[in-house]
Amino acid sequence: MSDPVKPAAAAGLRSALERFAREQPFDRRLLLAGVAVGVATGVAAYGFHLLLDAFADMRDRLGDSGPVLGPLFIVCLPAVGGLLSGWLTRRRYPEAGGHGVAEVARAINEKDGRISAHVAWVKSLASAATIGLGGSAGLEGPVVQIGSSVGSALGRLFGAPPQDLKTFVAAGAVGGLSAAFGIPLAGVFFTMEVILKDFANEAFPAVVVSSVTGAVVARSLLRGAVMAPPLAYEWVYPRNLFFYAGLGLACALLGRAYVASIHRVEAAFDRWERVPDWTRPAFGGFLVGALTLAVPKVAGTGRATIAALLTGQTSGWRAPLLALAKIAATALTLGSGGSGGALMPTLFVGAAAGSGWGQALSMLGQTIPAAGAFALAGLCGVFTAAFSAPITGMMIGVEMSRDYGLVVPIMVCCAISYIGSRRKTA
Repeated sequence: MSDPVKPAAAAGLRSALERFAREQPFDRRLLLAGVAVGVATGVAAYGFHLLLDAFADMRDRLGDSGPVLGPLFIVCLPAVGGLLSGWLTRRRYPEAGGHGVAEVARAINEKDGRISAHVAWVKSLASAATIGLGGSAGLEGPVVQIGSSVGSALGRLFGAPPQDLKTFVAAGAVGGLSAAFGIPLAGVFFTMEVILKDFANEAFPAVVVSSVTGAVVARSLLRGAVMAPPLAYEWVYPRNLFFYAGLGLACALLGRAYVASIHRVEAAFDRWERVPDWTRPAFGGFLVGALTLAVPKVAGTGRATIAALLTGQTSGWRAPLLALAKIAATALTLGSGGSGGALMPTLFVGAAAGSGWGQALSMLGQTIPAAGAFALAGLCGVFTAAFSAPITGMMIGVEMSRDYGLVVPIMVCCAISYIGSRRKTA
């Protein structure tokens, strides 16, 4: 027999929270929402990191099982992750499907910010399995969707009206993004530019507070882990701006190829009408596993490779191949229905392409900065082209390097990339 005291206590707590929220001035409610959601999403992002690391550690151990079993596990484990992801997000809980960012924007615009609370744990498990076992995808889509689910749940707990509930969702999205990447300023711009598409939105104060809070909480729990150490590149020769502009054109082509590849693979898998849709991520995962045998660095998020490229490590002639292989691996993972984000792979592709661009110029006898400087600009340029978000692209470069030495070259690269990637409309 259930205890009647517990439902009564829960109802009393909710009533008290609703009364407290109503009694606060509107601006204070926004700030309180930002703090509450930021703390909750920071903790949720930390939990997702732990789960992802557990799957990745298991893959590493099985991948070292010997000359025969090791490669077999490397090929098959992404398929296992894809199968688990497909069952969770396509058969059991379809509301937790998708890449994350588009689904959050749709919830804000079409569903008054209502996202099921179970999306948080379902997305965490599905994405951790997909990425940790070797699929190629990013953290940002899952953490945005996880944070938004947490924000929506908190908003409903506080009894927020529909307009305020949207604020909770937006705050959850940026809190999760900032917690995962440690980029609170770029996270704010991404939320306003890509998710809300409105810099004058009244949710701005809550978004800012949640972004800062989420980043602080996650950094404290993750002990200060960031994508790359501080960089100290400088823009010295004005003539090098032409080289950055040329890189911007290359980024535009790569950004468009990246987006088109995902859409084409999605269309190809959609034609598999006789195959249950929840099993298709397993086939995509198997192909990614096979590709990983040839190009191991394309597996997972690629965070370590991005950091290495930004700090100046080079891959020679293999850098362009690395960028193209990452596009293929991500298209297979996400296009087949695997759970993960589409943002972080663009950073990998851009860093590899930029590094290769710098090395090629050096081989041609040009006096250029370190290849890592072009890697940073390329990272920003491909992101800009893929998401049509030049402001966020510029801010990512500044915040990841924590230095303003390359602001002008990054601006040039992002501007050219944005113009070159825009599609003509009738």
